[in-house]
Amino acid sequence: MNHGYEVEFRGDHIHVQLAPEYVFDPEGSTLIWAEIKRLADQHQTARVLVEGDLPKGERSAPEIIAAGQRTAVIPRLWLAFHTEHHVRSDSSELFEAIASTKGVRVKHFADREHALTWLRNNSPS
Repeated sequence: MNHGYEVEFRGDHIHVQLAPEYVFDPEGSTLIWAEIKRLADQHQTARVLVEGDLPKGERSAPEIIAAGQRTAVIPRLWLAFHTEHHVRSDSSELFEAIASTKGVRVKHFADREHALTWLRNNSPS
């Protein structure tokens, strides 16, 4: 994997796979979102599934706010996170709240099939 992540279109959604060694940084996040936006425009979709372990470590509130705001790059985005051991936290709730102010629907799932069902049943194509 290049840069610790892989982004590809999979039939009806964009799939982002985060590698265990993926390290969050704002510049890298901007690159990921540029690729997601390119694929969303190319395939006319607003569905994104992110899988893998979320980066370790704490992020500051301003970093979380900026990350939530970056999601607005895709209008009417539906964003599902599938992480095996996700535990709701103040950080994930803040991210979801900021993204929602930008018209983005975000939900975290411990089960991949539930994440895909939520994307497919609720979001525009």
